[in-house]
Amino acid sequence: MGGKAALLLVLGFSLILMVFGYNFNNLGITSVDNIDNYYVDTKAYNIAVAGANLAANTIFMDKNWDEGFSDIEFDDGILNVYVSNNLDMSGKTIICHIPAGNPNARHTISVNTASVAAHLSHGDYIGPCSGDTIDSEMATIISEGTYHGVTKVVIVELRPSYFSKYGNFYTSISAMPATGDTFNGPFHTNGKLYTYGQPVFWGKTTSRTGLKKYGSPADPKFYGGFEDGIDIPLEFDTSGFHSAATSGGKVFYDTTHTGQKVEVELDFLSSGNITYKQKIGTGSWSTSKTIAGSSLAPNGVIYIERGNVYVKGTINGKYTIAATKKSTSGCGNVYQTDNIQYQTDPISNTNSDDILGLVAEENIRIQNNANTIGDDVITHASMFALNGNIGPDDGLVHQPTLHSWRIVGGLIAKTTRVTADYSGSTPTNGLRFYHTYDTRFMRLVPPKFPHTDNYEIVSWYE
Repeated sequence: MGGKAALLLVLGFSLILMVFGYNFNNLGITSVDNIDNYYVDTKAYNIAVAGANLAANTIFMDKNWDEGFSDIEFDDGILNVYVSNNLDMSGKTIICHIPAGNPNARHTISVNTASVAAHLSHGDYIGPCSGDTIDSEMATIISEGTYHGVTKVVIVELRPSYFSKYGNFYTSISAMPATGDTFNGPFHTNGKLYTYGQPVFWGKTTSRTGLKKYGSPADPKFYGGFEDGIDIPLEFDTSGFHSAATSGGKVFYDTTHTGQKVEVELDFLSSGNITYKQKIGTGSWSTSKTIAGSSLAPNGVIYIERGNVYVKGTINGKYTIAATKKSTSGCGNVYQTDNIQYQTDPISNTNSDDILGLVAEENIRIQNNANTIGDDVITHASMFALNGNIGPDDGLVHQPTLHSWRIVGGLIAKTTRVTADYSGSTPTNGLRFYHTYDTRFMRLVPPKFPHTDNYEIVSWYE
């Protein structure tokens, strides 16, 4: 009996060891498989990331590039990169691109018409993917890395960097930021940044040729950081405004076609209506008309060709107003004739969807008139003056009393302009400058507002 029990005991332990051994062996095989799968996935992913970075760098160097990379051998795998660059849609076809082996990463892109057949052959189809829309100013990179039959996809979206995101932007600075001055939002100058004393910069501050500090103490405060060597030319293409205003906005121009100056008055009403009138050359003003803003300029772009515009009122909606000179002296200016403010104040209500861009080929001025002299002035807008500056008429700068100019938005101009007379660093008369940055401009853009010559990455999907 003892021998049989011992035999059974040995057999039992042997069976247990066989089961454990089998499980350990399976565990080892599974671990090796998992490591192998992880390695393959990681290699495919790294190839896709490398392709996205290569393509993004190429677009940064050439914003019109859209060739991509086709079946490139890379790190023992295959790299394909498709670039949908919508700045110029001529000769392109909209397709729904479905990455091989990863159909959930489908994306709408525009491709050169000559390459459509190749896309259709691997399962893409003409037209946008379900639920997608086309953004004419967006560039999209779809980078596909394939390794041992596994495909990983990285999608990068880029758009031009808009000037409206700046709280302050100047080609050069003629009035030094000084003690008591506070600047919110991104700040940039394409020259040297000169400061006196202890001005405060809350946003990221950049310059092209460095920083020069004056005063005692010479200690500017850069709470958002300071970086030099950043060159961002101040420029914009007025043809884009004209095209947008023609196709869905409003163009004011010399209807006599004799090259005369055009002047336009716009009064924005809280109801959403706009009252306007115009004058050509030395002629008389037209009869005022009042019309819904959505009817006058459905896309929000109002363009004054070879003229000046005079603006006031309450903004209910999204608008960009541009005045161009078209090589005619005395044109290309925007004049604020009374307060301009949003129907819903974005400082007290961040959900405000009212937004305004003022764009002048020359200057933006607060006009010296009965509505502004001897009174405080309010401006809600991102303001852009390509060849000039932004500020009050001389009569307001030198008026005998001191009042405030309260800005919610941003100032982008060739150079700065004084707003008051000073005794030392203290304003004594004119308009004391109060600027609050509208943080919505980090994500919202007035219709067709000028953008820089560079792209920036707005999303990276993996």
